[in-house]
Amino acid sequence: MWRIFVSDRIHEDGLARLRAAEDVAEVRMEPGLDPAALAQALAQGYHALIVRSRTKVTRDLLAAAPSLRVVGRAGVGVDNIDLDAAKARGVIVVNAPEATTDAVAEHTLALLFAVARHIPRADASMKAGRWEKKAFQGIELAGKTLGIIGVGRIGAAVARRARGLGMRVLGYDPYLDQATLAARGVEPVADLATLLARSDVVSVHVPLTPETRGLLDAQALAQLKPGAIVLSTARGGVVDEAALLAALDEGRVLGAGLDVFEHEPPGATRLVTHPRVVATPHIAAQTREAQARVARDIADEVLAALRGARLRWRVV
Repeated sequence: MWRIFVSDRIHEDGLARLRAAEDVAEVRMEPGLDPAALAQALAQGYHALIVRSRTKVTRDLLAAAPSLRVVGRAGVGVDNIDLDAAKARGVIVVNAPEATTDAVAEHTLALLFAVARHIPRADASMKAGRWEKKAFQGIELAGKTLGIIGVGRIGAAVARRARGLGMRVLGYDPYLDQATLAARGVEPVADLATLLARSDVVSVHVPLTPETRGLLDAQALAQLKPGAIVLSTARGGVVDEAALLAALDEGRVLGAGLDVFEHEPPGATRLVTHPRVVATPHIAAQTREAQARVARDIADEVLAALRGARLRWRVV
């Protein structure tokens, strides 16, 4: 009989799936534990751990949980899990990469509209009792070129929506061949520099890895078409925040829509409070529908891992 610990809050649909399983003895959800308390809890013989992005599954935490067989990430990114340590201990890591695709893609476009039409600033102005019509001249998206960095599930979903707006869509992904990129609805480009130079809007959809950390640094941002918009709903750290702030201050970047930050919460930094930045608190996946799907998906995947069944989304 399996014992499952959920250390970050997930939708009740997923908990109900776990509790209804005949081979599950206990499902304990206790969000907000500090690392020491979580390690102490897992040491009590739990076989599975389900996390979101808050819990850090470190080498020490894994070592404190000798009965652990699987870690389930309720979402896509697994940069909060020490994959090498999990693999070394024989702990399976699974995620739920499909459940939030539509939510993140829609939020990406929401940020783009908000930046292009100055919607947050115009709304704040109205709420302050002002009528500053001339202060908020925006730009149209129809006819503009969107460059997508990373054409996986979410990048392809953004591409489909952008084409519906009349945008031209370029795509760069070193792990996909040109035929696959074309099939996903983007015009393939050979290198990042070409995409940056041709794009009016650049949207980042890659995981945070040693290779992608600081991908959009000062050198890359200098290659952008002047007056471009930068969007990131992927992972903090992919965009060099100091370099982006400098590009905004200098006017080389027209605006930015950011849902993720290198340090979360970032506080009221100069980047967050910049007048041409629309910032949201890592909420791209936060829809009622997506959170219910992700909870169901990760519950099913964790149960499959415990039972030794075929896995759809095994990471390691």
